[in-house]
Amino acid sequence: MNQLDRQLVNILIEPIRAEYSLSDIQIGLLSGLAFAAIYGVLSIPAALYAVRHNRRNLLALSAAVWGGMTVMCGLVQSYSQLLVARLGVGIGEAGGMPPSHAMISDRYGPNERAAAMATWASGVNIGIFLAFLCGGLIGELYGWRVAFFWAGGLTVALAIVVQLTVREPERTTDIAGSSAQPTVRLLSNLLRAIGGDPVLRHVIVGATLASVVGYSFLTWLSSFLVRSHGFGIGEAGMYIAVVVGALGAGGTWLGGHLTERLQRRDIRWALWLTAVAMAGIAPFTLAALLAAPTWIALTLFAVQGTFGAVFIGPSIAILHNRVPDEARPVASAVFLLVVNCVGLACGPLGVGALSHYVFAAYGADSLRYALATIEILAVLSSVHYFVAGVRLRVT
Repeated sequence: MNQLDRQLVNILIEPIRAEYSLSDIQIGLLSGLAFAAIYGVLSIPAALYAVRHNRRNLLALSAAVWGGMTVMCGLVQSYSQLLVARLGVGIGEAGGMPPSHAMISDRYGPNERAAAMATWASGVNIGIFLAFLCGGLIGELYGWRVAFFWAGGLTVALAIVVQLTVREPERTTDIAGSSAQPTVRLLSNLLRAIGGDPVLRHVIVGATLASVVGYSFLTWLSSFLVRSHGFGIGEAGMYIAVVVGALGAGGTWLGGHLTERLQRRDIRWALWLTAVAMAGIAPFTLAALLAAPTWIALTLFAVQGTFGAVFIGPSIAILHNRVPDEARPVASAVFLLVVNCVGLACGPLGVGALSHYVFAAYGADSLRYALATIEILAVLSSVHYFVAGVRLRVT
């Protein structure tokens, strides 16, 4: 539901753009920066709260807030109001991932976390599937506002179910009875620890670069298919739902479980498999963007859609394995702050700026070259994951 409400705007870009006469810069702000700025900043206090308080309650309340604000997105009457509503979605979602990661880590040991986090991360792709398939079809048949009503209402209902049925797992560290640090000092010490750990530094940089590519791809692919290949939003949504949602869920899940098997032989494979995946998808995506025949482009895009999010599970698992138990929610928040403030904020906006200013002369194909330019970051991400694997052996 987190990803459903976050990504829904991306399949509805074209009708929203047409109604409010928006530029690609304004779309980039709406789909990236407006959400990421508030989401990244508030994830830190949400994580600090989760260190000592009930995480299930925080998760349920957060879901109710972001679901309610998604409904508000369907009620707006101007671009500025939609921008504010998106900020509200970001406020709610800031409290979702840190407690979720902490609850999962409390249920699984260090050698199981890559697979557990990958299973959790496959939910990202399922949310994308729902956003692009159902959101695209509802938006095309009944209008983009109805799509927001449907998604937000579904999330609010699920928030109630979570509150009534999900149990708070027992913590691996007894916060009440331990000498746990005050939360502000915990954050300060955690930041110093991450800054002094070369493995985590490279993992965070690699994940950030991968997220720039991933968020750019998610935000602009539907518009690219509409502008350069003549798709309708329902047709584009169905394709993205299958490729990024269904195939991506399988690829993310498989990557986490394969990592778990390989790292039993050599711990470095927890990161090297991600390095191979990020380097491998770049040429396929470039070829897809530059291909003129639609069937070739659609076939090649499947590689990016399947393996583009494979970095999430191993990255979070390595992070949680290298920080104290009580610091895990805060570690996730720091990870999300960096990844989202750079990836989600700069990726869609950067592609929009390239399309609007650098490649505007190509008209409807401006997104083709803007997205192709950003793919260099996938290769740089691979380099950082490879180096992190090397340093993992020697630290």
